[in-house]
Amino acid sequence: MKRLKREKLSKKKFFPKYLKLVNVILPDPLTQREMDVLAAFMELEGDLVREDRFGTQARGVVRRKFGFKSYSNLDNYIKYFKKKGVLFQNSEGKLQLNPKISIPESEDKIELAFQFDIS
Repeated sequence: MKRLKREKLSKKKFFPKYLKLVNVILPDPLTQREMDVLAAFMELEGDLVREDRFGTQARGVVRRKFGFKSYSNLDNYIKYFKKKGVLFQNSEGKLQLNPKISIPESEDKIELAFQFDIS
């Protein structure tokens, strides 16, 4: 049986929904708040993210969006993302999204497929 649902979404609505779907296949699932924070990083665009999506400036934007009063609040989320395998440090020492959940900027259509063998 094949079920297909098509939806046209803005980037702001896409990333939270995408993470919710992908979260079910992660070995160590994210909490709702972690998905919200990660979605905020994924929504960032332009020069800010081309240089370093999880760098100081990007963190400042996300920190203000969620009203985090201290840097340590967001640093804890980054630590959780690394521990859960969602982020890793590349050869340049910059944090990067795991390629298994990363979406290239050039993509404007994403298709997810799940297959279950029921015995």
